Amino acid sequence: MKCFNWSLVPFLFISPLLAAQTTVTPPAVQPQHVPSPQPVGPPVVPKPVYIFLYSRFTDHVNLDITEGRLRRLLPMIERFRKEHPDAHVSATILFSGASSEALAKRNAQTHIKDFVLGYKKRGIIEIGYDGTDEPTYEHRPMVHLIDTKPYKERWLERASEDEKFLTEGRNPLTGDPEPGSVGGLKAMQQVFGEAAYITGVSVGEERLQAVTDPHMHGKGPTYPVKPEIGDWEVVPLLRKYNTEAIMFGLPATNTALIPGFGGSIRELGRILSPVADSSPELFWADNVLRSSESAGNGDRVFHGYDGPAAIKDFTTKLDRSKLRIIHMELGSEIDYLKPDFAKTPFSPSLTYAYAHPDNPKVPTEDRLSPDEVNQAYAKEESSLDWLLTSFFTASPGSRFVSSGDLKRMTPPSTGFTISVDALRASVKDALANFSQSTYLPPFIPAGSQYLSLAEAFQVMTDALAEFSRTGKLPQTVQVDRVYGPIGLPLGHGPNVGDVTVASVAKVCAQLDAGLHDDTGYPMPKNTVPNVLTVDGIRMNAAQFFRLMGQALQDPTPEATLKVKMTYTFPGTAEIFPKTRALEDVGATWTFKPAPLAMPAVSSASNR
Repeated sequence: MKCFNWSLVPFLFISPLLAAQTTVTPPAVQPQHVPSPQPVGPPVVPKPVYIFLYSRFTDHVNLDITEGRLRRLLPMIERFRKEHPDAHVSATILFSGASSEALAKRNAQTHIKDFVLGYKKRGIIEIGYDGTDEPTYEHRPMVHLIDTKPYKERWLERASEDEKFLTEGRNPLTGDPEPGSVGGLKAMQQVFGEAAYITGVSVGEERLQAVTDPHMHGKGPTYPVKPEIGDWEVVPLLRKYNTEAIMFGLPATNTALIPGFGGSIRELGRILSPVADSSPELFWADNVLRSSESAGNGDRVFHGYDGPAAIKDFTTKLDRSKLRIIHMELGSEIDYLKPDFAKTPFSPSLTYAYAHPDNPKVPTEDRLSPDEVNQAYAKEESSLDWLLTSFFTASPGSRFVSSGDLKRMTPPSTGFTISVDALRASVKDALANFSQSTYLPPFIPAGSQYLSLAEAFQVMTDALAEFSRTGKLPQTVQVDRVYGPIGLPLGHGPNVGDVTVASVAKVCAQLDAGLHDDTGYPMPKNTVPNVLTVDGIRMNAAQFFRLMGQALQDPTPEATLKVKMTYTFPGTAEIFPKTRALEDVGATWTFKPAPLAMPAVSSASNR
């Protein structure tokens, strides 16, 4: 049975996920009278809004501008932090590998590296990595004819290109590889230490398209204007270089030109923020905390140069029934460039440099005057001042948050234990809600915690494996790191046949060790298998998931269970704004909410 790609039109139909959660009253039985007015309850108290400040320093060519921005922005952040200690003013400063190396080379003359590290040491800033502008937009690691290859080859090719991107040194103007040199995330961390936040690391697919650009004088360069959304192959690689960083979630702008993009992000954010203390902008994927720029509904990244009026207008309309995390950029290179020059989808300075490698610096006539730069920074300061003195004071609990704050406020994704009784109850409830659906729920609520589908698969496997070996279920199981299926079967599997609880448990005993084998590189071994065989019946992972859930309810070895057709892709896989085949989004099995603990977090200066 061929599967329809829901990502193309996610809101023309009601997805199975939504249908399982929605009761529709047929028109024939709708009441014909006007209902009596209901008592009005107490007003809902708006939830706090957290502002995530960041700034990008990826221009490795115009170092006078890059260094000038750093020397102006970092003292401004420190000043506001001292004046408003309860607001936790901090910013994540993002560098590319190329800009990190360029600044390190200037350190002997200008001490700029030492300057930045001083602010990091004092807890004023955190440092992150942004690979978006690594050299160059046209010549960079990229997968080729990816859709023509088997799914495991697709995964390995993406991982191979990802590793080049993270580590390979390239010519700063042409992007040509330079053997023996270091680049990317590896170079950035050699200069500034382990990144607290990582973005811009996914490779593009070879779907280049001409884009008119003012810096090319009408030539029309080629850009990877349809970059892949989804960087899941990079996560196992990152554990070799960085195990603590928050990673980028979903973008605010539809650079990949995906139909239904805004609606997809809005619905995904709704699903992954089921309680008021969760945020539609924050979720777990592959055991990595993800922070998104947008949760739909017109959300966007704010810039200091927007000024307070624009920010005030947005926050007034913001849905605050849940916690919100809004990204805000400070000290942009736009503060130094004339508007016409800055009209480009990427870094204006580097777009020009890559197009003019023989004379790459921004022309004098395209730079703003010192007075204009001062005016831009005055807007930056007024934006911060309005947040601190007006918005935060009127919005209890609202404040700035850093990458480290978000990690400390979010309970760990794995490494905790859950009682098997609680697991049985949680799985029973979740499957009952989807009993008439051919899809699994997006995740499993488990008390105050949540289990992704992959984690639920792992702990159910552990419990039933113990049952197979000893005849008894364990009292507790531990939630460990596990990855989703590599290659989602698109069919729903058979809808006939019976298996015994003993047979299901026996298969679990065979799977158990592999789900805890963390030695695979670059392709992980501890992945949910996509296809299994029980009592001679070949079925997909979602079907086996249902059988495990049913076996836990009545762990009688000879009891029989009916095999039910079930698609392997949950609602989150359908809704996720995809640039790749549905078969390649097995990581959605690892998606789950990331509720935040509400007690105030101590400031970085007191850590």
